[in-house]
Amino acid sequence: MTPTLMALLLLVSDFLPGTLPKPALWAEPDSLITWGSPATIWCQGTLDAQEYHLQKEGRSVERLTPLKPGNKAKFYIPSMTEHYAGRYYCYYHSLAGWSEPSDTLELVVTAPYGKPTLSGLPSPVVMSGGNVTLQCGAETKFGKFILTQEGKQKLYWMEDSHQNSYGESQALFPVGPVTPSRRWMFRCYGYYRNTPQVWVGPSDPLELLIQGVSRKPSLLTLQGPVLAPGQTLTLQCRSDVGYDRFALSQEGGHFLPQRPGRQPQAGLSQAKFPLGPVSSSHGGRYRCYGGRKLSSLWSAPSDPLDILITGQLPHRPSLLVQPGPTVASGQDVMLLCQLQSPMDTFLLTKEGAANSPLRLRSKSRAGQFQAEFSISPVTSAHGGTYRCYGSLSTSPYLLSLPSDPLELVVSGAADTISPSQNKSASRVQTPHPQDYTVENLVRMGMAGLILVALGILLFQDWHSQRRHQEAARR
Repeated sequence: MTPTLMALLLLVSDFLPGTLPKPALWAEPDSLITWGSPATIWCQGTLDAQEYHLQKEGRSVERLTPLKPGNKAKFYIPSMTEHYAGRYYCYYHSLAGWSEPSDTLELVVTAPYGKPTLSGLPSPVVMSGGNVTLQCGAETKFGKFILTQEGKQKLYWMEDSHQNSYGESQALFPVGPVTPSRRWMFRCYGYYRNTPQVWVGPSDPLELLIQGVSRKPSLLTLQGPVLAPGQTLTLQCRSDVGYDRFALSQEGGHFLPQRPGRQPQAGLSQAKFPLGPVSSSHGGRYRCYGGRKLSSLWSAPSDPLDILITGQLPHRPSLLVQPGPTVASGQDVMLLCQLQSPMDTFLLTKEGAANSPLRLRSKSRAGQFQAEFSISPVTSAHGGTYRCYGSLSTSPYLLSLPSDPLELVVSGAADTISPSQNKSASRVQTPHPQDYTVENLVRMGMAGLILVALGILLFQDWHSQRRHQEAARR
């Protein structure tokens, strides 16, 4: 071997990784760094390491000075951006030569704008041992989606994106079997294929709840089930079981934060879920669950509660009543809701009523789409102000504009006027107390005349019999 070749090999050996044990490489606080946050990359070798090199794919080598006692070095990132995102590895040099390269570290930056949504299908509530499908979706056309599970060791799953019928991108992740032995908390991200180390997200967290068999709570709304955009909505979950916490779910897999249970009175626990000014996304079917602090199991679900948002379809139906807006108690009444535009369902609401609206399938007649709501027989309790709405089967919780209000007045001597009929109470005639006094005096006078007439007849009969007896004696 020539002296020149020997010198060249020695020079190369000083800069190429060799056979010493490979160092450890990691990032703090995590390999997933929020955009703009600081981060530190650590490379740890042996105590006799004299120099560390950090290599990023496609970039030049960073030479790092060992920190005392000399077995590791750090690379500090003051503000994380896509510039620092990528794949890294490191190696070190000592008197014995160069080490093998470390395992690859993939440093990812997360951007919060346009984050995806995460939901559980058919529901994020699962029976113990059951399976569930998690859906990560976004309006943005991502190339891939990543699902992460929180825990001592964060777990990752990656799936290709697919477009749904609305042109949105999504991916499905099967999860299970789900058991109470651990917490099932998930988030998801999306990324474009040309920037695989820039993840958009995370989504809001989704926790799977494991359903038990304890008694179901009740769910009610303080504002009524039909709301206009911008109105405030608060749902209340309550139970006499004494649960420590409550959870609320929306059909379609969306979960809202859990709330601690409060006891307004002995034996009753409840939690309120303020949902703020409502929009179209609040329309849907809700259920709630009760739980205890020392158990990972939750109660059976409450009965469903439908929340309907008006004004989401640009149509206003008309509401008619037959035989008329003023009827006598006991009559049959028919409320007709109709619209020229196609509707799948019509709904009828009564102002001030807490129960759910009446629903009927639409029928097409003479160029009109309509539904007939029958009340038979009508009573004073049916009096009040009514409105109707239309909806489509593709979005059953989003309603049309309301019809003009229709006031139904129920009259009848034996009926009591309901509070909702106060405006029309003057139309229902109630006898004045003085009228009863006059009627009673008349009745008493007639009764007296009848008694006098009977007395005269009896006296005449007695007098006639006495005359006949005297004639017989003669």
